[in-house]
Amino acid sequence: MKRFILAATAVFSLLTPACVQQQMQKIAYNSRVVVLDIGHYYEPTRGGQGARTPDATKGGSIEETEFWYRYAGEVKKTIEAAGYECRICNRGDIPNNRKLAEAARKAGVHHVKSPIPTAIYRSTHHPKRVAVGMLSTNYALDQQPGAVVFLHHNSNSETWRVFNKGAFYCNEAGVRLAQTMSQVMNRDILDAKPGGMPNNGVPCGIVLRNDGRKGGGDWLNACNESYVPAVITEVAFLSNPEHARYLNKHENAVKFARAIGRGVVQYLNQR
Repeated sequence: MKRFILAATAVFSLLTPACVQQQMQKIAYNSRVVVLDIGHYYEPTRGGQGARTPDATKGGSIEETEFWYRYAGEVKKTIEAAGYECRICNRGDIPNNRKLAEAARKAGVHHVKSPIPTAIYRSTHHPKRVAVGMLSTNYALDQQPGAVVFLHHNSNSETWRVFNKGAFYCNEAGVRLAQTMSQVMNRDILDAKPGGMPNNGVPCGIVLRNDGRKGGGDWLNACNESYVPAVITEVAFLSNPEHARYLNKHENAVKFARAIGRGVVQYLNQR
């Protein structure tokens, strides 16, 4: 009898991780919640702390954090119009810019208020994962989401330079999410006529990032270990004058944001 109990205990200990895995996968698969993270943060004296245009000579200036404060709500409306729940977060505090603060209020942005936004924090769900910005990922995983999208733009130069190789960076669980979002972006925004964002015929790429760097890699890895599809949007280059001109127009920025939302919805509908 004792041998039987010991054998049964050994089998149970082997099965438990698999059962936990299946349960976590089921939660993510069935979830109707999407979490959007507005990348970087707003600093009261210096403004947004993300990528930005080199100057204002190409139709105006853009900073990625401030851009997404203005337009993350359009992504959210697109997702919620399809019957899903959408929550938005940011690792910083409420901007002291009145217009951005009002945009955050309207979009229902949850401010994590990281004590030091540039510091490295540990995942509460997967403690071996550490990264700048991890507190936003902690919030996201607390929501038991079906997808997490980190809203960013890119810049590869401090001077104006045409660069078109934008991408959706994803974890292993998020490959199909990234593929779907890329398909929608290529169809509806990049080089689309009329009114598309010029991209010299270069399609949006998909990059699997699982290298565990103290950056996006561990944001994505923490999500992956909860079996949650996660994607970082790095499609537009703010150092590309054609991208900057396009996104500086309000109606184009709305189109771009809604395309992000449509990509998420299409993925969720096809699960």
